Amino acid sequence: MKQDILYIDPQSYGNLAAYDYNLLTNTQKDILYIHSQKYDYKAMNLPGKPWFKYNKLHSSLAKVLSYALTYAKIFCLIMCWRPRIIHVQWFKMPTFDYYFYKWTKRLFRFRLVFTAHNVLPHNSGKRYQSIYGKLYAICDAIVVHTSCTKKEIHQMFHIGKEKIHVIEHGILKIPVDIQRYEQSLQLYRQKYHLQGKIVFVSLGEQSPYKGIDLLAKIWTQNKELYDNDDICLLLVGKQKEINLRQVANCKNVIVENRHIPNDEFLYLLRAADVYLLPYRQISQSGALLTAISERIPVLVSRVGGLTDPLKIAPIGWEIDKLDEKGLKEALMSIIKAPKKIKDIKENFQAWEKVAEHYSWKRIGNETTKLYNTMIGQS
Repeated sequence: MKQDILYIDPQSYGNLAAYDYNLLTNTQKDILYIHSQKYDYKAMNLPGKPWFKYNKLHSSLAKVLSYALTYAKIFCLIMCWRPRIIHVQWFKMPTFDYYFYKWTKRLFRFRLVFTAHNVLPHNSGKRYQSIYGKLYAICDAIVVHTSCTKKEIHQMFHIGKEKIHVIEHGILKIPVDIQRYEQSLQLYRQKYHLQGKIVFVSLGEQSPYKGIDLLAKIWTQNKELYDNDDICLLLVGKQKEINLRQVANCKNVIVENRHIPNDEFLYLLRAADVYLLPYRQISQSGALLTAISERIPVLVSRVGGLTDPLKIAPIGWEIDKLDEKGLKEALMSIIKAPKKIKDIKENFQAWEKVAEHYSWKRIGNETTKLYNTMIGQS
């Protein structure tokens, strides 16, 4: 059956698959979902084609060829179906993507929508600034998750504000088998000796843009942190452009350099007392919104939209200034007032208020309105 809208996500696994599922099941449109073969969120009940497999390959050349071949299939689909809107979630090969969408738009005259989860790819500096300027220019609408991101794209690329639409990132809820969860949670607490401690956690990719190198440096240099038997730091996830060997030697730190599947991410998250997000650069964080869904207090830096949930209700702490002094003071203030953690966790009214604000139903309605506007303009 022909659909008016193609929704394309090359990276649709983990939190990104959860994002797609929640957004697409809350829009009032028939949408064809083109996604990765690594899609791993719930049973697939969306009209979809698992065409992207580049992220299952190891060779760089193989990845490039696979990505290009997938877009050859997408080109044939566009030629046959003539969709009115194509909504892209990520540009994984920006130069290739630019020329593909530039020419297919000219040929088939669809409206191009792009969700800018970040202004530029993580840890890339200004490497992609020029090509992203061209990509943003050919888009008919750009979706961002925060007003800060909208302002940054407008100022950096001189994109008209009317083309940039703020639609917030919803709360990500990871599905879990309750019986298995209860058994596993106890096993993790025993494995890592977490009982009776304040547990600080960062999960998923461990990288400089997340400020993990700064966190590691502070922890190894301050006796109040590395020699404190009442606290524990859990850093579990693949390390990228970062070396955590020194902090791993601290007696109250656990470092595991490996990929975390969804269910384990949830078990480890629920064992946490405070989720750490001392990011140097971000627009909005799926990990933040997953922590919020599990009602885990958060410590966030003042970048992008990380502090937005705290403006709705007091569910965590802000780092006054992201440097060694500021992050240490934030950590010490939490350690010295453990009752505050319990108070935040038990503030049910605050958590409900935040959950309502980041409702997928509202986000789906806003996305549907955008689609209707774009179809009206085509």
